[in-house]
Amino acid sequence: MLLRKSIPLLLISLLLSPLSALAQSLEELAQQGIDAYRAGEYDAAVVAWQQMIELEPENTDAYNNLGATLYQLGELDAAADAYRQALEIDGTSADTYNNLGTVLALQEKYDEAAAAYSQAIELDPELPEAYVNLGNLLPPDQAVEAYQKAIELNPDYAQAYNNLGTVFADLEQFEDAIAAYERALEIDPNFQAAQDNLALIEAALNEDAAGTEPEESSSEPEESSSEPEESSSEPEESSSEPEESSL
Repeated sequence: MLLRKSIPLLLISLLLSPLSALAQSLEELAQQGIDAYRAGEYDAAVVAWQQMIELEPENTDAYNNLGATLYQLGELDAAADAYRQALEIDGTSADTYNNLGTVLALQEKYDEAAAAYSQAIELDPELPEAYVNLGNLLPPDQAVEAYQKAIELNPDYAQAYNNLGTVFADLEQFEDAIAAYERALEIDPNFQAAQDNLALIEAALNEDAAGTEPEESSSEPEESSSEPEESSSEPEESSSEPEESSL
């Protein structure tokens, strides 16, 4: 079965300017939360974000990071609530809408997820992750445009090429599918999903050339609502540098 890669959540790191004792406390908690998250100590990270929220109830980044951490713990309802709380405080964060959409998609609330991704794109038309996530919820013929837009924004986006290959395969555009998978592997030679998808397509074409019917499992892509593969479990940050947040 061909795999479309789901896109992981964006984790916004916090760097707070030490303007006061409160700011110093928030900065310490932010660093504790980030360190715990990166170490996989999600319960400890949750405690840090919750303490930040107690000190500064309007801190949208703390709510967003709380949502990302609860997602890792599998607490999807609580994660969605955290993202919604962040958006109630500040409804202009494309990253938070993208994160909320990812949780809603995992809850199989596809219409709500698509609306969240669309809102993320409206707020930030240059957010490639949102285009890929939205594409995962669209029929193949519509998904192609979404993935191509993500690639236009980020030409080295291996996951977008993998997903594009899968919808090309579903549309029986096999040469285009192979080209997309090969491009994904040029960018990331260790991309397991692209390796598997390419092997399935090539095997199906070889069987077809030999006069046998391709296996059914090679003709249908995995539903876009499937769990992200383990290789994509780490949050994908919107930039290489932590986002700064001031009090």
